[in-house]
Amino acid sequence: MSFGIWAGREVITATLVPPPVQPTAFQRVYQVLRRRYRVRNWARGRNPFDVLVSIIISQNSTDLVTARVMTALRSRGAITPKSLLVMPPRTLVEILKPAGLARQKVPRIREIARRILRDYGGDLDRLKTLDTATARESLMRLPGVGPKTADVWLAMVARRDTMPVDTHIHRLARRWRLAPSENYEDVTEALKKLIPPRSRFRGHLILIEFGRDICHARNPACRECPIYRLCDAAERRPR
Repeated sequence: MSFGIWAGREVITATLVPPPVQPTAFQRVYQVLRRRYRVRNWARGRNPFDVLVSIIISQNSTDLVTARVMTALRSRGAITPKSLLVMPPRTLVEILKPAGLARQKVPRIREIARRILRDYGGDLDRLKTLDTATARESLMRLPGVGPKTADVWLAMVARRDTMPVDTHIHRLARRWRLAPSENYEDVTEALKKLIPPRSRFRGHLILIEFGRDICHARNPACRECPIYRLCDAAERRPR
């Protein structure tokens, strides 16, 4: 049985034309993972700007390092547009340095802070009143905010039915051949066809946990995989 939407075992290297989606196998896998992973909204209790800064800092960084950097940043007080603009750029660079690309991220974050103060009075909650498409476009007009960052913010803060695709999910989509290409929009649209709106928030977190826990980029833990018998990924290792 093919797990994904391809019958063969090709690894995606270019845009391909897939046969019709086969959602049954994916749903069986998803139900197994849903029972295994109890996920939570890591953004709960954080102000919307704090969450946006966290997502930007996480770019090209690991979850563990991002968490440490955010803890260091929060130790200086609430993360708001005003507080980050008052903080000396040199200090901000030093705090963000462990997460990588600090000299690129700091000017972007400060410019985002300026625009949020100018356009939204410093309050990103205003975006939660907009429809999803408009809010997404508004976020993507901010420097350093692409589709993934916008989708994560909308999912975690506004609880919209976006389907964010991070590194872990992108890897799973490639291994399971769920999308016609590795393009972000292709992958998120393919997953939206497989995961209904009411389940997308939890679904994206579950897939991330599975990617972190079992289906690693290198040396996937196939011996411990709860969906081993359902998976036909080329990288699957014998038990």
